[in-house]
Amino acid sequence: MKKRNLTFFLCFYLFSLFIIGGCSKPPEQDIGEAVSNSEDFYKKSKGIDCVGAFDGETEKLRLIFEEQPTDERSSKLIKGMLKTIEKYTNNTDTWDYYNAKLELANKSTVKFEGIKEAGKKLIVRSK
Repeated sequence: MKKRNLTFFLCFYLFSLFIIGGCSKPPEQDIGEAVSNSEDFYKKSKGIDCVGAFDGETEKLRLIFEEQPTDERSSKLIKGMLKTIEKYTNNTDTWDYYNAKLELANKSTVKFEGIKEAGKKLIVRSK
């Protein structure tokens, strides 16, 4: 009887670990492709160049402008960058699992930076 209870408990425990572990994994999506598609999207805009990368944990996207946008416009652009990447992942939970580093630059000087840690709010700051 004791052995039977122990076996039942171990099976229940392992099943619970499997369920909990499976629920905390990032969703199946090709983040590298989403960053690449986002990069292509911004390159089609006049006066903007774009560079993007994904290192397995953090998505990075930098928009390079001929003329630097205003502070208000910069903040909207950085929020828009998050939405653009999310659009190409086809998953609204992307930012619960991945980090993002977003930058607005004028040639080689970064003017604004947006940091989005998984599950946290976007922080935008002037450099």
